[in-house]
Amino acid sequence: MKKLLCVAALLATACASSQDDNDVPSLVPPAPMAMPSASAPAASDSEVSELRTQLTELLERIDVLNQRIAHLEEGAPDVGRASARPAAPEERRAEARPTSAPAPQQPQQPQRALIGAQLAEEYRQAIILFGRGRHAEARRAFEAVYESDNSGDLADNALFWIGETYFAAKDYNNAVRYYMRVVNDYPSQNKAPDALFKTAMVQTRTGDLALARRTLQQVIDRYPYSSSASSAKAELERIKF
Repeated sequence: MKKLLCVAALLATACASSQDDNDVPSLVPPAPMAMPSASAPAASDSEVSELRTQLTELLERIDVLNQRIAHLEEGAPDVGRASARPAAPEERRAEARPTSAPAPQQPQQPQRALIGAQLAEEYRQAIILFGRGRHAEARRAFEAVYESDNSGDLADNALFWIGETYFAAKDYNNAVRYYMRVVNDYPSQNKAPDALFKTAMVQTRTGDLALARRTLQQVIDRYPYSSSASSAKAELERIKF
């Protein structure tokens, strides 16, 4: 009996499969969506170098802008408070009297501003050269920036980056020489904490850990609110023993 039932089932299946394909709904699942390959091509060396250059340039611009804001906050008059003060009676009477024709304005002297803009562009180009690994060219460009205005806002930055070109070349003696020029000649400028911290990094590289620890502590003591102080604390923990 079981054999007869199996034969009947097979015959029913064969008859069903002989029907027209258009009358049978398709049971084939849709093709899966193409997924992105897990092994996507990595960025090329040139792209990484360009991104590093752009990041360095942005950080440098932030340093310069922060320094300019600090100078403005220290020396700018309180314009809002002065304008809010009511005029005294004598001042009102003086305003009511007719005044003589204003003196002709002296022509503005844009030369200094132009020099500043050119210097900033030279500095930016030097940063780009450094980011691309062209350290010797970058060093000459930073030296030109420093020599153009060794008392300006970019002087300490230029000296610091000259030191960085030597650090990249593993010429640690010259690197420290320029870092310490920043620390000694421009102790209140924005690159002084970075220069002192990089001095400690050179001392670490050359194996003088005791001196490096003292220098890192100086970074923390002199510039407690700088980002270099935070880096110095982390580095002290790393070379604690």
